[in-house]
Amino acid sequence: MNDLDGALKYLSNSGPEFGPGVSNHGPMAAEALGQLGHTAAIGAWVSSYRKVLYEDTYGRFQEITHDNWRPALGNMRLLGDWTEFFRRELDGAAWTDVLARWWPRLLPGFAAGGGHGVIRTGHAVRMLKESTGPWRIEELARGLGYWAARYQELPEEPSTPRKRDLAQAWEAVPKLRSNQGMGMIFRIRLETVWLEPDFAPAVDSLRPEDDADRALSRLTRAAAGSYLTDDHTTPMAFVHALTTPAAVRLVLPSLPTELHWPSVTAAVRFSAAIRSAYGTGQREHHPEEPAQDYVTLAERALATEDPHAIKYVEACRREDRLSPDPSYATAATDWVRRCETGSF
Repeated sequence: MNDLDGALKYLSNSGPEFGPGVSNHGPMAAEALGQLGHTAAIGAWVSSYRKVLYEDTYGRFQEITHDNWRPALGNMRLLGDWTEFFRRELDGAAWTDVLARWWPRLLPGFAAGGGHGVIRTGHAVRMLKESTGPWRIEELARGLGYWAARYQELPEEPSTPRKRDLAQAWEAVPKLRSNQGMGMIFRIRLETVWLEPDFAPAVDSLRPEDDADRALSRLTRAAAGSYLTDDHTTPMAFVHALTTPAAVRLVLPSLPTELHWPSVTAAVRFSAAIRSAYGTGQREHHPEEPAQDYVTLAERALATEDPHAIKYVEACRREDRLSPDPSYATAATDWVRRCETGSF
């Protein structure tokens, strides 16, 4: 099982969530391990992680079709039906065609599962770009199915004048004034963003750009910076404020160009919602240790066995290579240390 396809097969009877609603990170972290050069460790890691996962017990209740899919969005009871629907879709068309058709339909529900519908889909796309195979196609069906079943929208204000660049829009994100739903299950906390009237105008003031990749770099850099210097006590949330837009980047080359900027704006909205719900403000970052190189960080992340450490190191490394900035390695070093010490 020391390969990605074997890991996907081994995890295939595990459910999409466990515990109080934590997303199953197995396929995503296994794929990230390969990207970090630790393919030989995938089998042992997956064997250990599988012990915390629940069995996939989602049944079939209603056949989802092209005529009735919209009312089924956001119904987790229909997860089995959604996954089966996407299996049929992928059996009848190229995976890139299915992705291009369903990505814009699911995009308004970007916050699904605290962003993990998007992240799981992004990792599945990267797998398929390297090689196709039945377990990789199945993983895309599961990623899209989870996204559809946990579909969750965030507030929008389309009439807002779009006059701010990304840095200005990020700075304008308001602190959520309610502590309702505060906790580590992001989808619950993010429901409260609807109570903040200033959130949507701040996000929707973002001015469109021609270069979606460059905008994503600015967003992930802002997320790394907020991880380090926002006045927050939930670094786990800010890990996902970076890994989710980083997953969007994995998908963009497989999407029509006209979907690139809407994908960026959805990613900005999600990461800004994380900031509104968990952060804003300002504090000084006093590092416990100097920023480490990514080879060392990958080894340390693997040693923790924590999927968030593995995924965050891989995403920070990738973003740092595309648009170098010291905040990525500094944030990754801090997060790995927290995973090592349980201080997250």
